Amino acid sequence: MRRAEAAARAKQRRRARRRRTFLVGAVVVVVVVALVVAVPALLGRDHGSAPEAGSSVPAASQPSATPTTAPEPTARDLATATITTAWTDRWRGSAGFLGTASGPASCTGSEDDPTRCTRKYAGGTLVWRPAKDATTPGQGGTVSVAQTDDPSTDLVIVNKKRPLDPKTFAPKTLVEVAGPAEVMRPEAASALRAMFKAASKAGLPLLVHSAYRAHDVQASTYEGWVAAHGKEQADNESARPGYSEHQTGLAVDVLDASGSCGAMSCFGSTKQAAWVAKNGWRYGFVVRYPKGEEKTTGYMYEPWHVRYVGKKVAADVRATGAKTLEDFFGLPAARTY
Repeated sequence: MRRAEAAARAKQRRRARRRRTFLVGAVVVVVVVALVVAVPALLGRDHGSAPEAGSSVPAASQPSATPTTAPEPTARDLATATITTAWTDRWRGSAGFLGTASGPASCTGSEDDPTRCTRKYAGGTLVWRPAKDATTPGQGGTVSVAQTDDPSTDLVIVNKKRPLDPKTFAPKTLVEVAGPAEVMRPEAASALRAMFKAASKAGLPLLVHSAYRAHDVQASTYEGWVAAHGKEQADNESARPGYSEHQTGLAVDVLDASGSCGAMSCFGSTKQAAWVAKNGWRYGFVVRYPKGEEKTTGYMYEPWHVRYVGKKVAADVRATGAKTLEDFFGLPAARTY
């Protein structure tokens, strides 16, 4: 009897062990299957893989079907960009005499073929004009300061290629700088007085030899040069009427007032000439016809001839290292008429 009961209990224990083994195996299988399904999905989501079909993804996070690209710049965009480049590279950007822009650029013509673009700045207006032989509209071209064409402004540039417009131009207001015979525009006259005062304080007094000349006076001056020296030499040393800086009221010939040299022929060797060349910019003046620049200016070296352009422009001419106003403003050389 005892032997039968022991056998029955042993059989029950074997069945219990088999049930436990089966349950553990089932749990392991379930866990393994779950990991096989879940882990790739988690890894895919972490690495930005595309969601499975039918999954819900916000529209904003879905990639665009076609990549977006910036539109091609128009010819007008290229032209106005050229203005900005000139403002930054040639005229020192907002640090230069032009200062900051007072509005956007505007153009005439079409988007694909602009004929003229302008942009106003605090100190002047930049003008873009297309190149005559441009193969791509908007590219290249020239950028200039509009005021260099206007004889009523301090920035007008007059030379053998750029006559005054009109040629009989006369300033509206002139004031004395050395008696009633020698006059200049008010802003130039005030600057000249300040420069003369500083020169005298430095022990290098200056005097006015010749300031403003009206159209008819310049005509007589030029004719006198032609009669005395011939047309070719006259054109190297005297401007034709309508082409003279003296006619703008912004130019003046200065000489040594100390008595050591009272003539143009020796002025270049005086301390006064060196002082004017070194310090004139502080008062808004530049030596208009420097040595070695005859091919650009069209005139022989004239250390006595100074031109008023204002303190900001004169400072920029010095800062940029430009030798002439033609170079500074990006204008063509004017060796001949």
